[in-house]
Amino acid sequence: MDSEVYIKACELAQAIANSPEAVELKRAEQEIRKDKVANNLTERWKKVYEKVSELQRNGQPLTEQDERSIEFIEAKVENHPLILEFIDAQHKFTEMLEGINEVLSGALTFDTDDQADPCITCPSRGGCDPTAGSCGTKN
Repeated sequence: MDSEVYIKACELAQAIANSPEAVELKRAEQEIRKDKVANNLTERWKKVYEKVSELQRNGQPLTEQDERSIEFIEAKVENHPLILEFIDAQHKFTEMLEGINEVLSGALTFDTDDQADPCITCPSRGGCDPTAGSCGTKN
């Protein structure tokens, strides 16, 4: 691997880890772990999800009891404020990662020879500062 690309990938990983979205996700997860009710609910939800996944992998149908368990735990999870905060934080973090992936995927079609308007083909889709001389975030 090109060492410059690897260094940039490490810088990106660090920037992601320090992003407000990642910080909020970690905070929300810690709050769930500190709260016995929220922690218990998430553990129960994981067990139900694992059971359902196992049944589906084996081609087995869900029983009425399985369906009631799913409905019960989902209702509890969806009404707990700490879990809702975590779900929201996870959604925002995922959106950020998807945006980053779009920029990285755009690098495959990035045309560095288009100097007339570099934002036309920029992977960030115009989200950069062309006066900075490279693709980057606008200030």
